[in-house]
Amino acid sequence: MLPLREIDLFGIYVSPVALCIAAALPLSLLLRRVLDRTAINRFVSNRALIDLCMLVGIGSLLVLSLRLGA
Repeated sequence: MLPLREIDLFGIYVSPVALCIAAALPLSLLLRRVLDRTAINRFVSNRALIDLCMLVGIGSLLVLSLRLGA
């Protein structure tokens, strides 16, 4: 298990969770495009809420993968 410590980026300490959310943003945008092309959005009532849930879910999975050392 890796400890979640701050990362030094050019003298600025950044939380690894913030970096995971920044990495999750392009992944969630890619998943959003896939869902647009497959027309799954017909079954979604609140698109913004689903987008936020995808971002938080992907970010959480990235944090867990860091924590478990995968």
